[in-house]
Amino acid sequence: MTLAFSQELNGDKTYFINKIWKSLVDNDILPFYSYQKYLYLYDNKFGDVWDFGVGLPPKIHTIRKDKANRWKEGNMIHFVINNRTKDRFQFAPEVICTGVQKIEIKYNNSDYPVVTIDNKALYISNKDDYSILHKLSQNDGFKTVEEFFGYFNKDFKGKIIHWTNFKY
Repeated sequence: MTLAFSQELNGDKTYFINKIWKSLVDNDILPFYSYQKYLYLYDNKFGDVWDFGVGLPPKIHTIRKDKANRWKEGNMIHFVINNRTKDRFQFAPEVICTGVQKIEIKYNNSDYPVVTIDNKALYISNKDDYSILHKLSQNDGFKTVEEFFGYFNKDFKGKIIHWTNFKY
């Protein structure tokens, strides 16, 4: 199944390609020579290259709506940019979805919304709770919790789609 990724959000580069490749190589999902192959293909198509992502945290999952309940463990993931355009590009080989988790973000009148993963709420009441939200934000490719909530800025129900063995 296709997972399309933006290369920019609000005018800033996401570095999602770099961060995803970092997760694939760092977690021994794909060998580094695969990375070099796709970098070459990208250069041939766009006349440009991306960096490996040294210093960037890896993006080890993505969060998506899944109203039709299509995402399941065992599905094949096709990582793409420019989906549904003539410039569609699959920037990595297919990998297996290692799991999905339900996620809900519910806004109320507090500083942060309540985030629930697999029916377990993460409450911002101490540093440990905040560190879990920071890890969730970073693992999804965002720099900060505030940037994460800037994107998920209203009530949301969906799934965390994993391609590593990490789970919350």
